Amino acid sequence: MATDRRGALIPLLIITWIILSPSPQYDNRAVIGNTRPKIEDAIPEEQHSLEVLNNSTYEASRFKADLNPPWLGLNLTGFEEDRGYAWDAWPHIRGLASQSTEWWQRAIRGHAIAPRPVPLYENVTGYVQGKWARQALPEHTKAPSLNLTAYAPENPFGPVQSRDFQGNVTGDAGDVQIKLTQSALVGETLGVSVNVTEMKIKITLWDDANEHDQIQLRGVYFTEAAFGLVSTTSDKFAGIFALPHLMPNDYTFNMSRTVLNKSISKTIARQISRDTTSLHPWSTSTSENNLQDPFVSPQCELIVWLQQEEPVFPPAQKYSTGFLSFLERELKFPTGAFLPPVPEMRFRMTAFSPDCGYIITSAGPPTHSPAVANHLTGPKMPVQSNRGLHAVLLYTGILGLQVLLLLRQMREASTPSTRSRISFYTIAGMALGDGFVTLSFCTLGTVLDGLSLNLMAAGFVGFSSMLFFGMRFLIDIWAVHAPELRRRERVEVQAELRRREEIMAELRAARERRAADATAAAAAAAAAAAASTTTTPSTQDGVSDVVITAEATVEAQPPSQPTVPPVAQPAPTEAELTLPLPVTAARPLDTGATPTFYMPSDQAGLLPAQQAGLIPIAPLTPLTEDQTARLTEMLTDARVPSFASMYIRFFVLLIALVFLSLNAAGWPSIAQKIYYTAIAFVYLSFWVPQIHRNARRNCRRAYEWEFVLGQAALRLTPFVYFYAYAKNIIFARPDYIALAVLVIWQWLQVLTLLSQAFLGPRWFLPASWMEPAYDYHPILRADAEDSTLPLGFTPSSPLAARRGSLPAKPKADDNNAVGRGKRLFDCAICMQDLEVPVVEADGGEDGGLGTAGWVLARMTYMVTPCRHVFHTGCLEGWMKYRLQCPVCREGLPTL
Repeated sequence: MATDRRGALIPLLIITWIILSPSPQYDNRAVIGNTRPKIEDAIPEEQHSLEVLNNSTYEASRFKADLNPPWLGLNLTGFEEDRGYAWDAWPHIRGLASQSTEWWQRAIRGHAIAPRPVPLYENVTGYVQGKWARQALPEHTKAPSLNLTAYAPENPFGPVQSRDFQGNVTGDAGDVQIKLTQSALVGETLGVSVNVTEMKIKITLWDDANEHDQIQLRGVYFTEAAFGLVSTTSDKFAGIFALPHLMPNDYTFNMSRTVLNKSISKTIARQISRDTTSLHPWSTSTSENNLQDPFVSPQCELIVWLQQEEPVFPPAQKYSTGFLSFLERELKFPTGAFLPPVPEMRFRMTAFSPDCGYIITSAGPPTHSPAVANHLTGPKMPVQSNRGLHAVLLYTGILGLQVLLLLRQMREASTPSTRSRISFYTIAGMALGDGFVTLSFCTLGTVLDGLSLNLMAAGFVGFSSMLFFGMRFLIDIWAVHAPELRRRERVEVQAELRRREEIMAELRAARERRAADATAAAAAAAAAAAASTTTTPSTQDGVSDVVITAEATVEAQPPSQPTVPPVAQPAPTEAELTLPLPVTAARPLDTGATPTFYMPSDQAGLLPAQQAGLIPIAPLTPLTEDQTARLTEMLTDARVPSFASMYIRFFVLLIALVFLSLNAAGWPSIAQKIYYTAIAFVYLSFWVPQIHRNARRNCRRAYEWEFVLGQAALRLTPFVYFYAYAKNIIFARPDYIALAVLVIWQWLQVLTLLSQAFLGPRWFLPASWMEPAYDYHPILRADAEDSTLPLGFTPSSPLAARRGSLPAKPKADDNNAVGRGKRLFDCAICMQDLEVPVVEADGGEDGGLGTAGWVLARMTYMVTPCRHVFHTGCLEGWMKYRLQCPVCREGLPTL
């Protein structure tokens, strides 16, 4: 029966409209009711802030020591005295930031920066991570008290409900990760020397509650002094415009102001020329879409001071400044030279939030032991890119091995008999994982420029594994499973129809009994009326009296409607039988009796049921054989899905998982951990459907062992990489507990498959849970005449004579003779003798195997339902091509 699938077009049209619709950030046309700020409103504010920066001096804006509290004399957003920010703690912050090497303290005291006496990196683009610790505010500092409602933007439904600031750190310690992006080091950077460049960082903070926030900051970095100062910028804090005023001396103030002046002017010029339509080019949001979201709470402002420390050199090694410069050049412009281990960068961090009022510093010496925490360390960007390249190449090789194993398994399962053993959902789960990798890698390849080619190559291998081989194998398996599923569904439908026929027969019998009772009651009433009329004498002629009385009685009755013969009730349809009461309740039986009430005068003249056009009620009759066959086929077609529907469900589920997983990257840490671990657990459960199919069909082995062990190991490798390797490409923190759960769960399924092959497919299930199935490996028991043994017993075989086996009728007292407990049979496939252990009639001999030996000994032979014995390997190889006995051509149950 065809199924209407037009409803599947609606989600596809919605997704297409979302993807192809233009982004609203490029449409600044006036809209009725549009209250969003426009770029024309943002440009004058930015120009004013830039003018304040250009017209100010370091002495005029630095903290005044004679003021209590000291204050910045700046006419910029966020620096007003009535703002309520904790600016009086800035001298303390500067003291914490200056707790660096003695060289750096000497370098910033003068008007210039002295050469570095220790080897340091000049370009610090890369990743660093470590632990942070909370520092107490100075005693004289008053904690800021902000009215969050004042920052809650309006929306058509009123002000947004007040919530905590984003990025508000409440714990005492946690983890931090920073992505550093420094502008290129050329002869000049925006017209100034290379001593100062622009810098952008993306910082991610985790606190004790395992919550994380990502904040983007911009600022400057001094290559000679090896320190950087970055800040957030928003509508309530002009951080990028006031950054030079937070510098340690007049020299760094002038250098940073020159760089920022040219950079900000260039950005404003691009806004005026509409080369960019961003309202917040220095936004603190990590998203590319900088539109204001009226449903997002404000974010804590942050000022971060980063000081580069001596790199983490390999043990017993220390590179010179020149050699470190050579490493940097070789990483940026590789020439093929052999490189030793590249030292990781190391930074000291001091972060201050003036509006949320907290101070955090990186954990490390001198407050922490280097063995516990050594500030923030991490690789340079080229090193991390090489790690990502190697990881992608490794995974591409893993995908190639998976495809190779799948091809070998497809070659082994090339017959309907072998394909019928394989679970459709196990192969579909593997293909779903490969498709997930394909879409994920192709999506990441459009974002990561350095790894795009490698990611696309890995995505192509995953695409080939999913579509070219996985789906082809699924089609072959479904071609074998569909008839089997139809047969099973047909049996269930026929059983259900038989139950319904039984119910209908009971209904017919009940109605017949009610009709018989009504007929008997009517006959009794008629007899009673006749008896009463014959016993009433009115004249001498009794007959004439009876006639006259009857005529008088009829004349005395009022005119009635035409008599309607009793109508039988129709048989319930198949749809009615599936409906609940009172729909399936029996209709009242029309016996043709006269009602005990008279209809009103306005109802006179109504026609009988037949004349009014009503459908007469058909009798309750059973279905014919043709009707039953058509109904069975119709219900079977409705229950068994087609492969096209399975195909659509597969890709809809795949796309939904990819979109949900990409969206989960922005969830809180706990939610991310739960989601990705749950997805990994479900994905690694692809052997469960095969275990269920083995038990249901009593199948011992469906796959080659190299396929089972290889797929289990290969598909676990990526999870071992992300859950156990600390230097993975996504900086996922190791989680050995979750990894142990995944590994144990995966290999527990593999061990279950192995146990099903040797101990039986249903050894762990009660017998009442599954339907009975034929056992090809029974324990043979002999009687005194050997009449219970299978056919093919050859006591006169030459091999039996050489081995000294007993004749077919061994003596009861010959218990020590060689060969008791064993019999020889002829294998009709390989034409060789087959020695089979048996249990003797007297029960005193077990073939020398013992109780545990029977478990493995019975796996060497197979007995068919027609009582023929074969080697296990011989009959299994035969049954790959034919499910018939090689001797008598009797049909065989599937393995």
